[in-house]
Amino acid sequence: MKRNLRSNHNKPIIELDSDDNDCKTFKKSEDEDYIVESNKREKEIISKKQTTKKRVKRNTQIKDVKSVKRKDQEENLETSSNKRLKVEDSYTDSTDAGVFQDIQKNLVRTHVKEDKNSYVKFNEKLNSSFLQCTEWTDVDYISEVNNVDRRIAKNVVKLFKEDNTIPFIARYRKNMTGSMEPDKLRELLESFEQSKIIKLRAATVIKNIDRLGKWSPELHSVITSAKSIADIEDIYSLYKPSASRRLLAEKARGLGLGSISDAILQERDIPPLASLIDEQKEGLRNEQEIRSGIVHIIADVVSKDKDIFDKVTSLRKTSLIDIQTTQCKTPEDSKNINDQKYEQYFNFKSSVNAIKPHHILAINRAESQKIISMKIVIPDAFERAFKKYCLSRYTREGRNSTKMFYLDLLNDGIDHAYKKSIKPQMVRRIRSEMKENAEKASIEVFATNVKQLLLTPPVRGKIVLGIDPGYRHGCKLAVVSEQGDLLETAVIYPHNNSSAFKEAAKTLAKLVHKYRCTVIALGNAKACRETELFLTKAIESNMFGSLNAMYTIVDECGASIYSCSPQAKSEFPDLDPNLVSAISIARRLQDPLAELVKIDPKHLGVGMYQHDLPQMKLTKTLSEVVTEVVSFVGVDINTASHYLLQQVAGLTVSRSKSIIEWRSKNGPFRSRQQLLKVKSIGNKTFEQCAGFIRILPETAMTSETSEESKKSKNDFNPLDQTWIHPESYAIANKFVKYCQCQLDDIGTPAFIEKINFHARTGYGNLAAQFGTDETTMETIVKALTMQKDEDIRSKLNQPLFRNSVRRIEDLVVGTILSGVVRNVTHFGAFVDAGVGREGLIHVSRMKKDLHIGQRVEVKVVGIELARQRISFELKD
Repeated sequence: MKRNLRSNHNKPIIELDSDDNDCKTFKKSEDEDYIVESNKREKEIISKKQTTKKRVKRNTQIKDVKSVKRKDQEENLETSSNKRLKVEDSYTDSTDAGVFQDIQKNLVRTHVKEDKNSYVKFNEKLNSSFLQCTEWTDVDYISEVNNVDRRIAKNVVKLFKEDNTIPFIARYRKNMTGSMEPDKLRELLESFEQSKIIKLRAATVIKNIDRLGKWSPELHSVITSAKSIADIEDIYSLYKPSASRRLLAEKARGLGLGSISDAILQERDIPPLASLIDEQKEGLRNEQEIRSGIVHIIADVVSKDKDIFDKVTSLRKTSLIDIQTTQCKTPEDSKNINDQKYEQYFNFKSSVNAIKPHHILAINRAESQKIISMKIVIPDAFERAFKKYCLSRYTREGRNSTKMFYLDLLNDGIDHAYKKSIKPQMVRRIRSEMKENAEKASIEVFATNVKQLLLTPPVRGKIVLGIDPGYRHGCKLAVVSEQGDLLETAVIYPHNNSSAFKEAAKTLAKLVHKYRCTVIALGNAKACRETELFLTKAIESNMFGSLNAMYTIVDECGASIYSCSPQAKSEFPDLDPNLVSAISIARRLQDPLAELVKIDPKHLGVGMYQHDLPQMKLTKTLSEVVTEVVSFVGVDINTASHYLLQQVAGLTVSRSKSIIEWRSKNGPFRSRQQLLKVKSIGNKTFEQCAGFIRILPETAMTSETSEESKKSKNDFNPLDQTWIHPESYAIANKFVKYCQCQLDDIGTPAFIEKINFHARTGYGNLAAQFGTDETTMETIVKALTMQKDEDIRSKLNQPLFRNSVRRIEDLVVGTILSGVVRNVTHFGAFVDAGVGREGLIHVSRMKKDLHIGQRVEVKVVGIELARQRISFELKD
């Protein structure tokens, strides 16, 4: 039977489940009434032990034989619970939530069980705490977690449920999202998916609790109102059948001590503990055992009190909780060489609310390697405030001093609950939240860095010589044409000896002169700095003659992985994988985006503690970033590889291959509408990808012989080379005609001038004039005012080319250098200033946000020759 324990505030505690014998709530009576009642309870227990043949153990002893009335009651509750779960999956807005609440109210009925000596009266209506536990929708969750207007949150949820991609929403549905950026949309998408996970977990926990026979309307509402997995797990942990403390509490209830504990919590008189002694029963053999049983029950009740749970959450927000680390004691001869990396954490202390994400990740890694130990320090003031609140819930002022002896029982129960349940649970929660927040922040940094790396401006129209540096196996050279085709390869050994140095210089100069190559891309792997010195000596010795050859450092992370991949083997089946790396380095300079999409973004080397992060979440986020960049840059459908096409919003690996097959069979695409003729591309896929696919006249108007090309010869639409979506072509045509322009002149200075002239009236006025929304009109105008072949990447910093290098030994504090940002973390940015080592600009000296590939002026503020470290300060 279920029961509600009431405090003096008339607020029920989360319902507990126990044997029928424990469900008797006594009216106020004298001590002798309790003695009589206790004897009757004892006789009932003995009688039931003799008649019961089998008991089912669910870690709490529940009687197998139940009354018909009890079974009917449970069936009714179970039926109602199933109805609730079905409704829970279907509601999405406030209307559905109202229906859900109506069903919820029908669950609560009055159940009165009469007994000769006692009665149990269930709630006739939900108590005040229960009423505050309201169901929430996906829209509610997204709006609250992300601090977004509910109207916009509702629109975004609708767009997500319609399977729209983030790039499509960000560019073509700005009117519904308030022009929300892709990064913010990703946050909302993550919240949307998290809300589903929370609801699924809540349903699973409710089902498990129902199987344990502990379901109640109040508990159901508490769980379904929780807005985090951690909250649900905290509640569920109180009902899991494995905890020994709950076994002790249930055992004590089975001995008939439940009514005594109830009386203490409800401020009613209790009999002398000596009157309950039964030397034949374990747990009742003396007052100490009886006292211990009562304490365990009180602790169990306190742990499950929702108001106390909320109070703990409130106290956490206002308390100064610290994290503290110390070095593990290890023998001198067994110290790990990695200990130096974590030296700053040997005696580290910080507030939980102020600690940086990279500190958390470093501490967790060091702790896993048993280099340090970490603990959460809860202030004493927290414990005092917690106990004070608990006492205020279960006691009244002016209690008779002659009955203060069971205040000790209450105090012991509260203390036991705090030490064995509340505090450990809170520590686990804090650690879990810190880890989760640190991982989230690290993934965000990783995603930002990958985005900036992919947006590196291309070096077009240049023959490039790529160098993959090395020592013993030599430096691999590869010359590629302006289109990225391989021209020639070679291997040189400039680091062996002086004669090898000269021979390597001759081979390099021969390739440079043969192909008139003035651009050299040097990978930044091992032997990079030595090879850089080799290049500068070759340049300074005038080995390249009149050619003004210059080099730039290219990040080659992932190049070796790609060189051994099936994709590389299919493109260069007869080539040494080491030479493929050099080709990849050269192509990364020519078109970073087209080359980097071939590599798993996790291998691009611009993250922080990436191996400690949840890999599925990291992969998903980085994949979304790649899709966003590729889509916004746009791809020429007639020249793009399937590696690039499969990253366009709405397209997949199979669809990209279908596009390549169609292109091979029918010739180049002459209009976006032809995409609908490709296998597996329907209206929805077309809607998502069409705006990011470009049909450029120079690649679409080649001579063709296929019937499909002849039929579509006159189908070319100049708008297909812009980012205007086909759904807005009608409005764009009207606007161009209004401006007295011809579509064939798109991208010319005269065309752009006329469009800008008529756009001066404002997007709002134009939108009203042409029957569209303001954001769509803005997209159309911006697309029509772009120059031919304009690339959004061209606005970013170009690669930094050099023809000389400095050594770290030549530097002095105060030297001003030009450099390029290579990586960005929470604690600072790493800058390549051409001194053989990347230097760190600590976050305290950055003065502004930096991004990968950005050119900066830095001042040397610290040099550590022994550790080959340089500290920079961002110059004003």
